[in-house]
Amino acid sequence: MRQRRKLHQSSAALPDKADQHLSVQEKKSLTLIQIGAFLEYFDLYLYVHMAVVLNEIFFPKTDPYTTSLIAAFTFSSTYILRPLGALFFGYLGDLFGRKSTIIITTSIMAFCSFTIASLPPYEAIGITAPIVMVGCRMLQGFSSIGEFVGAMTYVTETTKPPKTYFITTLVAFFTNLGSTFALAIGAFFLLINPQNGWRTAFYFGSAIAVVGSIARSQLRETPEFSQEYVRGHTKNKTLIDLLPSRRTRRNFLCYLGVECLRPMYFYLSFIYIAAILRNSYGYATSEVISHNFGISLIESIAMIAYGRLGLRHYPMNILKIRGLCFLGFAFLLPWLLGMAEYPWHLFAIQCGLLILGEGACPAHALFIRAFPAIGRYTQASLAYALSRIVTTLTTAYGCALMGEYFGDVGITLLLIVFIGIYLISVFMFKPSTLEKASKTVAINSASSRAVA
Repeated sequence: MRQRRKLHQSSAALPDKADQHLSVQEKKSLTLIQIGAFLEYFDLYLYVHMAVVLNEIFFPKTDPYTTSLIAAFTFSSTYILRPLGALFFGYLGDLFGRKSTIIITTSIMAFCSFTIASLPPYEAIGITAPIVMVGCRMLQGFSSIGEFVGAMTYVTETTKPPKTYFITTLVAFFTNLGSTFALAIGAFFLLINPQNGWRTAFYFGSAIAVVGSIARSQLRETPEFSQEYVRGHTKNKTLIDLLPSRRTRRNFLCYLGVECLRPMYFYLSFIYIAAILRNSYGYATSEVISHNFGISLIESIAMIAYGRLGLRHYPMNILKIRGLCFLGFAFLLPWLLGMAEYPWHLFAIQCGLLILGEGACPAHALFIRAFPAIGRYTQASLAYALSRIVTTLTTAYGCALMGEYFGDVGITLLLIVFIGIYLISVFMFKPSTLEKASKTVAINSASSRAVA
């Protein structure tokens, strides 16, 4: 009798087949979300991929070690204001709606890109150049947290499992595609104009961000938030009311722990190994950018593959298996780096880091659904932001110091620590009963159709 009741509850959690098909308006909204995520992360990562050029223009010339610390600071500056951005945009998103918040974030990104494109070099205005540059990067980080989590929340609240897992993965895919496209555009404009092509790239990024803001004005608010708003559940809410409670604290820490991994493997792939290519293999700036473009494409393909797996397999199981494989890969990393004799060896290592270290993909919706509807934007944003600032500061400066004194072994030890945090978080996470029941029935349903 108890089993029958449980099965009935699980079946009730699964939407009807009609609900699984997206309406024209839903498809339009999801398309606008994906395009907006693409455009905003194009602007955010344009600097990251062109840092080897821009750091020489906007910062004073110094010795290699100090230069690496400057690069680490500009890399991490994007994350310094993210916790404040999480609280600010989380509050807006939970009280006034998801739609207006993600429009604001895209507009801020456009302004920052335009400012960077117009900024005179260090030789012309001195210390003002790095101050304005770092300020723009911090403001981009401030707004980007509202963009990514806002897009994820919007998609989670407008779709149902198991499609939610694939569509939220598409958000991550388009943000990564934006980063990859930034690499391609940067390389293209530098090829045309090696001296000032980067300025054209940033003006281009500013223009497309403006287009994204205008396009997103056509979005409708998510049904889940609209329902809570009509019921008056957003009234008289303070920021304290939206923060993690005793009931959600465990999953908040788990989401934070899972998201801590990405900055580490991203730094290793795109900055640490890029430095090896320049120093040991004599790669020029354009060659490093082209090399990184290739591994960005590999990462994008991996994201889509994980999203497709999420349609048939429970996402948390995917995270557990992938995390354990990544741990084994990390123990081999010093040996692999030591044995690398050709650039394609490093390319293979970078691909391994990116494929095995995909963070919460394709389980983003599970983590976001673990928080209540009013408070979801704030708590998910704060967990994501804290993971980025703590891990990025540790990664950027830890890798510089550990690499200086202990080489590849020291950096690998940092990676193993973050993988350990990731695995503990994955195994400790408790998804909502409704979400897990929906996924179980969806997988059983898909299996039954396949057998039929």
